[in-house]
Amino acid sequence: MNLLTVAGWSVRISGLIVLALGLALWTGSFPDLRGIHMLAGLVLVISLWAVALLAARAGAPAPLVAVALLWGVLTVVFGLYQAQILPGDMHWVVEVGHLVVGIVAIGLGEALTARAQAMSGRA
Repeated sequence: MNLLTVAGWSVRISGLIVLALGLALWTGSFPDLRGIHMLAGLVLVISLWAVALLAARAGAPAPLVAVALLWGVLTVVFGLYQAQILPGDMHWVVEVGHLVVGIVAIGLGEALTARAQAMSGRA
């Protein structure tokens, strides 16, 4: 198993954990899990960055790599500051946006992993 495979699985697993914890937080079922959700989100972003850098090394398109790297920054910043954006009755819009940003991060990790593996003949 190579580093790209490990990083790709890290994106998948941390992404599933983040989504599950996010759903639990959204429903108000387990408010004490916020810190774990944030930690899993950080693992997701670090994994996304690792996949992006490894994919770049494998010859993945530079624009896609750049988007993944910048999307990771957006994911962290948006996650940290979402509570302060549009407070009140319309905050659900920010929560949906946060969910979309996370899903796109997972998708970018998947796309880059698949692209890099295909380029190296391991698809």
